[in-house]
Amino acid sequence: MIKLAIHDACTGCGACAFKCPKQCISMKEDAIGQIYPVIDNMRCIECHSCEIVCPILNEPTPRKPEKAYAAWSNDEEERRTSASGGIAAEMYKHAVSNGWLAVGAVQDKDFSVSHKMASSLDELAAFKNSKYVFSDAYAVFPEIRTVIQTGRKVIFIGLPCQIAALRKLCRDADNLLLVEVVCHGTTPFSYLKQHIDMLSRKLEKTAVRMSFRDPYAYTYTYTFTLYDGGNLFYAQRTKDGDTYQFGYHRAVTYRENCYRCRFAKPERNADITIADYHGLGLLAPCSFSYKKVSLILENTEKGRTFIESMINCGRIHAEQRPLEEPFKGEAQLRHPSVKSKYRLMFEREIALSHGDFEKAIEKPHRKYMREMFFAGIMTCPRKVARKIKRMIFG
Repeated sequence: MIKLAIHDACTGCGACAFKCPKQCISMKEDAIGQIYPVIDNMRCIECHSCEIVCPILNEPTPRKPEKAYAAWSNDEEERRTSASGGIAAEMYKHAVSNGWLAVGAVQDKDFSVSHKMASSLDELAAFKNSKYVFSDAYAVFPEIRTVIQTGRKVIFIGLPCQIAALRKLCRDADNLLLVEVVCHGTTPFSYLKQHIDMLSRKLEKTAVRMSFRDPYAYTYTYTFTLYDGGNLFYAQRTKDGDTYQFGYHRAVTYRENCYRCRFAKPERNADITIADYHGLGLLAPCSFSYKKVSLILENTEKGRTFIESMINCGRIHAEQRPLEEPFKGEAQLRHPSVKSKYRLMFEREIALSHGDFEKAIEKPHRKYMREMFFAGIMTCPRKVARKIKRMIFG
């Protein structure tokens, strides 16, 4: 009898479906929009291949990072339009410029996110910027396998659970460079689709483009935007009241497995780890702002070689930092996202509403906004006092 990862631990990586020799495993949405494998037991031959490659049932052996860098693109426009320091974009460009193929997350026309393979610099623009929603990486696994079997080099940038899946499937292939983005959690695509549809109806516009961290408002403000053709018609942050941003950035709407993530720990499965550099300056003086700066963790010899080649050719600026520093500043490098009272409320509401995101998020969001309002009132006298003190004493 086949026993895959339990429901609450499954990441939806799709390694099991890819490995099944009879194609009897399919990835399907459950009642609240989360993707899970479903086995056709009538066709299953119980070869257990799916269990063997499951990164939850058989986790790869992780590595301890060897070096940490604060880094950014030397292309000012690339840095301005990227989510943090533009390191992912430069990794893609460096790889493709040297004859590699690149695999990254692309937002499709319906706003769903899937991984695609690119062979030219022109194709890389679609990989840029954060995509705070569940991404379908398993559809590109067959293409990756075919390419690496030919001996051609491939760079894959994805989430830690996707990296773990590829390590199980490709067994540390020398010509596959795995780069993980530090992840707080993933939200089911159905929630994003419902949110965009609701806003389009409410504002009587047709959304054709969106961004989670729009460069027009500086990517570090995390402004969620929608465009009707070339015209911006919606722009809000969590504090402005956007429910999707609240759900994501306050760890309310993730898949259940994200709150018990096996890969949110100091030891990593990727050759390279990248993220916003939270905690910059905690353990050593820093002469530059934390804004628009990326963290790079060098985890393997393969990763070290790639990073050094990017530095040596002048593609990126990178300064080595104390290795312990990013682990103090980024909680996700120590443990998974923690469930809050808002998450517990959302769990109840999404089940009762049978997957209706806008209805389920209303109650926890209203409570959060009310509490933030009163917290602001309580801190107002202290802010006024500090301002007066600065005016008097300079």
